[in-house]
Amino acid sequence: MSQVPPVKKWITFVTGVLECLLFGGLIFGWASLVIVLKSENFFSSNCPSAINGQENGFSNSSVNTAVTPVIFSNETQFTTLSPKGLSNASDVDSCAAPSVGCTYQDEQLSLVFTIASACLSFMALPNGILYDKFGTRKTRIVASVTYAIAMLMTAFTTVASSEMLFASMCIMAASGGYLLITNMQIGNLFGDKRSTVITLVNGAFDSSSFVFLVVLKIYEGGVSFKVIFLFFSVATSLLLLRSLFLLPNKQFPWPLPQDYNYGICRGKNTGRRPPGDVELNHNNHDAGELQQEALMSNGNAQQNEEDEEEEVSTPELYYPTFKKGLKSGMFYTHIFWFSVIQLRNYFFMGTFNPWMTKLADSNGCVVIRYTEAFAITQLFGVFCAPMNGLIMDTYRKYVTKKMVQDKQAGIESAYTKASLDLRSCVVAFSLTTFLGVLFSVCVVIPVLPIQYLSFVLQVILRSFLYGGNATFFAVGYPPRHFGKMLGSNYGVGGVILILQFPLFMLTVDTFGGNATPVNIILLVLTALTIIHPVYLYFHCKWLDRQYRENGPKTIKKPRRMEDENLLVVDQVSTI
Repeated sequence: MSQVPPVKKWITFVTGVLECLLFGGLIFGWASLVIVLKSENFFSSNCPSAINGQENGFSNSSVNTAVTPVIFSNETQFTTLSPKGLSNASDVDSCAAPSVGCTYQDEQLSLVFTIASACLSFMALPNGILYDKFGTRKTRIVASVTYAIAMLMTAFTTVASSEMLFASMCIMAASGGYLLITNMQIGNLFGDKRSTVITLVNGAFDSSSFVFLVVLKIYEGGVSFKVIFLFFSVATSLLLLRSLFLLPNKQFPWPLPQDYNYGICRGKNTGRRPPGDVELNHNNHDAGELQQEALMSNGNAQQNEEDEEEEVSTPELYYPTFKKGLKSGMFYTHIFWFSVIQLRNYFFMGTFNPWMTKLADSNGCVVIRYTEAFAITQLFGVFCAPMNGLIMDTYRKYVTKKMVQDKQAGIESAYTKASLDLRSCVVAFSLTTFLGVLFSVCVVIPVLPIQYLSFVLQVILRSFLYGGNATFFAVGYPPRHFGKMLGSNYGVGGVILILQFPLFMLTVDTFGGNATPVNIILLVLTALTIIHPVYLYFHCKWLDRQYRENGPKTIKKPRRMEDENLLVVDQVSTI
């Protein structure tokens, strides 16, 4: 067993979840942040003067004053109220909301979200490469500094320098994505609970969108935009402290060696580097050398057992190289499945505010209420995250049990272990497509109360999408190609995400702000993603047929400790 103190392991886990929750996927909370950005009048230079606070008594919120609709009976008036000085009259119901619509402002803010969310996907592969090469501590220090820079840039952005939001939001999204990568390895500390821990970390990353709802409420309470983001920049010092004391210099090895510990404060040690606190990748064999030295010390008895017949796994048999993995048919259908559903999800988040404003007939109070409901539902992503893994594990156990029963009955089973893992993906992907279609149908219906159901379905859909995505590459391809295959997938998905902005412009320019036609197009595309699980189903049948006809492939290879990809997991939910 590992010598890591249990208290230290749990502190590492809890702080990792909190880190992903409070800093990781903040870009997902765009629906709440965009209200604050509009109140700050960013990108309002080409808008009507009322938006700029020059007419009708409107004041710029940067001087601690916000444009707030005050509702008297059935009439709505826009007035200038201090966030701290909302009316005390009992017959006045007030709430903060955008004042007057501005197409240019909506377009620019939508473009900021499009580029930032695409950057989160683009940086997945470079982040993984840097992580493998330089380890946890060095790259986290860089990520913490860049995160602080992003928050400082946002804090000091003015109306005249609104374009700075493009850079700050991109840096924030990319840095948050790296925090997720480094925290997924925490699962290696928990043995057979590894997958559960990693899915919870990913779920926390998904749920971090609620943070900008808190920012919105604090902003309405009178705290200035600048102070809020200056606080965020100071809080990044906690990321540096955690990098030093609660994470390894390189990566957490899997499985954990004896007497393993991590952090700059390891307690008593012998003055040598702790076993396992080394970089585990195919360019560094320190761990393998240490382990082989231990094996050699055991004498010749163990050497006689080194050579044995080993069955080649299905991924190793058909996709031994990264190039062959990229050329596989299931990779292309998976790219289509993932990219379309991800685009469906991000288009919903990126156009949430103008779409909700239209459904609410520009009633600011209604927009605020639904925005808050949407942000609150995002918090439950941490609880939805393990659901996909549970379904896949349950189906895998069912198939395994069926194979054993068929063998005992002396009949040929319809399943073989060659397709066992991919068959569970068929079930998960089919369910994800169904959820995507159901979610898209709810979005198409222009009835406000139904959108509460859309919010719930969106959270579940996102958890299933990212969990199934990572699992597919973990079980469908060799472990040593996991990072590259997953990064390639996110890279292509990031390119497709850029379509958000053309779709937004199509909504505004061609359909007069009515998003229904675009949502119908996305509904049809989402329904077509059923192609992927259908293709996988027939691919599994082909694998079973090949296994029965040719039998398992075996090779002779020495028994030795292989380097393992630390990020391969049974179930992962998430970025």
